[in-house]
Amino acid sequence: MATAAILAHLDSTIHSLDQGLAHAKPGAVRSINSWVETLSGAGVPALGTLAEELKHLEDLLASDKATTPQLKKALTSIGKHTSAAAASAEGASVDKIKQIGHLLTEAAASLH
Repeated sequence: MATAAILAHLDSTIHSLDQGLAHAKPGAVRSINSWVETLSGAGVPALGTLAEELKHLEDLLASDKATTPQLKKALTSIGKHTSAAAASAEGASVDKIKQIGHLLTEAAASLH
């Protein structure tokens, strides 16, 4: 079962993504670091892979040389894997994880 802290973190991520990529970027690195810690410590291989993808996204966001196609590819993959992770989630977190996956996929699609 998801803890209150995890549910709050999910809500915060949803709120950031709902604001659009331009608004989400300033807090993205802090949020990504927190998710990497959470996912890496879960002891689930698929979540460890998702954590690695998030680290890659963080590197792209920090780089002045990241291209739109690179960001789009990273967000699409993270969105897909986040949505898939919802299948193994429990309780109140399931819908929130699905929503984050959907928002990430939408964000990727909005990049041109």
